Amino acid sequence: MKKYKYIEYFPKPFLQDLVSNRCLPIIGAGFSKNADIPKNKKMLDWDELGKAIAQDIQDYKYTNAIDAISAFCHEYSRTNLVEKLTELLLLSSVKPGKTHKAFCELQFDIVCTTNFEFLLEQGYGLIPKYCRPIIDEDQLSISNSSDGITILKLHGDLHHPNKLVVTEEDYDRFLSKNPMLATYLANLLIIRTPLFIGYSLDDTDFRQIWQVIKDRLGNLRRQAYVLKIACSPHEKARFERRGVKVINIKGNPSDYPKILEEVFTELKDYWNDEVLKLPTVSEEATLAELALPDDTNNRLCFFSIPIKFLPFYKKYIFPIAAGKGLVPISADDVISIGDNWIAKVSALINRAEFIVLDLATQNTMFELGLVLSQSKHKNRLLIIRSENSPIPADIQNLLYILRPDNPFEAIDELSERIEHWFRDVVEPMKTTYDEEPNRLLKKKEYRAAVISAMTLLEVNIRQRVETMKDVPIKTTVPYSIYILAKDFGIIHQEDFAKIRMWSDTRNRLVHTKATVNATDAKRIVNGVYELIGQN
Repeated sequence: MKKYKYIEYFPKPFLQDLVSNRCLPIIGAGFSKNADIPKNKKMLDWDELGKAIAQDIQDYKYTNAIDAISAFCHEYSRTNLVEKLTELLLLSSVKPGKTHKAFCELQFDIVCTTNFEFLLEQGYGLIPKYCRPIIDEDQLSISNSSDGITILKLHGDLHHPNKLVVTEEDYDRFLSKNPMLATYLANLLIIRTPLFIGYSLDDTDFRQIWQVIKDRLGNLRRQAYVLKIACSPHEKARFERRGVKVINIKGNPSDYPKILEEVFTELKDYWNDEVLKLPTVSEEATLAELALPDDTNNRLCFFSIPIKFLPFYKKYIFPIAAGKGLVPISADDVISIGDNWIAKVSALINRAEFIVLDLATQNTMFELGLVLSQSKHKNRLLIIRSENSPIPADIQNLLYILRPDNPFEAIDELSERIEHWFRDVVEPMKTTYDEEPNRLLKKKEYRAAVISAMTLLEVNIRQRVETMKDVPIKTTVPYSIYILAKDFGIIHQEDFAKIRMWSDTRNRLVHTKATVNATDAKRIVNGVYELIGQN
């Protein structure tokens, strides 16, 4: 089991909500301090922003940020205020840092922020992930792509000055001017758990959002959390008096960006691990591969394919992958916890050893970004694109295959080229797959060793039967393959009886939480090696 450094700080109910896609991150000004900031410059939080603006107001005594900003707007105009905010927030020079990138790699499909800048949008661009900022209520009725991220910019941004919520008047009129936006947020919070990041109790934005939640939901609001580093007992008590539980990460506050980066990376890994633990999958071979520990050399081949081309790939290309001993799978084959498409695709890409990706839609371009962010797929990635489509800059130095706009027009040629690719990338893995059951035995991973051994046996028997039949086997049920092998004389009746018992053990391990002891695991693994002639 993977060991985590920070996951233990997160309450179990929160982690369950995270994996089930019931969490809504709400990003505040304090998070912007993690940006890549030019030398000799400083990213200001809300209070610091107010003090900086107050310096330009003649004979003004600073009390709080919102008063200073409102006074500046009244004295010099909203136009000057927007220009001043643009200057102080370093809009033309600040860039998302490693912490922003780590956050954007999390599998959230909706993020809320009160920040005026564009660090989140730029962070998603680095992945790359498509994101759609919502500034205006008119945008709420427009559906988003299934793979896209929605950024709810609750207080507008500096590209939309009239939508900014920044002065006393803006705050006072927020609910009356934006009733649908407030209702949309309240509806999200009926079913999602808020996680505040980059907020303090003195933050006006925090109080404004929390007031919306209390006004709309009252005592029926979900438990809220705030992520803090080295939070003092006094500050923690103040948050919790207001109904917000503190996730208090130990560490030096000066290491805030680095700690947050590591926290987000762990949350992403945890999410990937958990989201596929209880999936609904109809294919037995897929279930067996998903049951293996994530550090196992598995046989999963993830197909990132537009829905309109799935029939082609499943009929002509999936059997090629299966014939090479791999287990083909697409996101449509899996119903996961929460059914968050982004989380499901991210988890499958993270788990799979091989990727086939057809670049025909914005969604598959998004999934290419997820693939390229993981170095392990560099030499096991096949990209397929239409002859008439432009070459994206991301793939100019990667292997790709051209196909007609309609792949059914070149079935034989395309199938042959893809089969050659599978042969070239799978053949170097043969020794690794052959040795995997023994490796797992030595690690005392008995459950995984049995599953791996039975997969090795199935692949070996399948390939021997296909050699005799000279026709690819369509069935994916191991029992049927073993019957064919018995009929062809590849395995004897006494061996067939043993295989049935081993298969029953494997099935219990795959479908239940059953375990297997060392003696039985060694007997099955050694028996498999004997049958395939490796002992």
